[in-house]
Amino acid sequence: MESYPLSYAEATVHLCLFEVSNAAELRSRLVTASQLPDDDRGDEERAAVDFAFIDAKMITSRLHALTAVQQALLARSDGTLKTKTIHSEVLWMLEPGSNISDSLKHFGLSASTRHLLLVHIGSANGGDAAQERSAAEGVWRRMEAIVEGKAISLEQLGRLPDGGTDEKGIRKTYKLNQDAVFKNLPLGTPEALEVLDRLTTSTVALKVAT
Repeated sequence: MESYPLSYAEATVHLCLFEVSNAAELRSRLVTASQLPDDDRGDEERAAVDFAFIDAKMITSRLHALTAVQQALLARSDGTLKTKTIHSEVLWMLEPGSNISDSLKHFGLSASTRHLLLVHIGSANGGDAAQERSAAEGVWRRMEAIVEGKAISLEQLGRLPDGGTDEKGIRKTYKLNQDAVFKNLPLGTPEALEVLDRLTTSTVALKVAT
């Protein structure tokens, strides 16, 4: 897990990439939590799954994901969130269009998810290193409690093993199939993946302005 204290946003961002084996159960748990009443049990279960659950096959790099986080934080500070929570806003920021349902369909957890990127945006700790470490350990324990699988390096985003990165799906979602830059760049080549990362990240970075 990697943690990024962002004092200017009064937030700390935690990211972890997993090879996951309980995607279907996790998705069912998310749906159930959203339907529970506003009581102690419901609040406790919603807190347990208070993350952005992102299907990592649609993420081209760490920067791609962090750019969506940054845009969500900007929307929160401006009071312009399009969704109910900061974590669902991260998913919406990844979506090149404006449809919230499409963002869940394209980037959200599904029963077939093999690689899961978990994002948690928490409060800042005033630059106190000990408090930051304690908070990060708490987030990590919460991740471990719900995910069955193993954590892998975030460096693998965009280059997941065994064809785990859906390059065709990313090109389609971001409407890049006709982009001339890909004409001589076959799928899966390092050059194609590098260009894909630049284009997707730029699209997310410009979303607030569109």
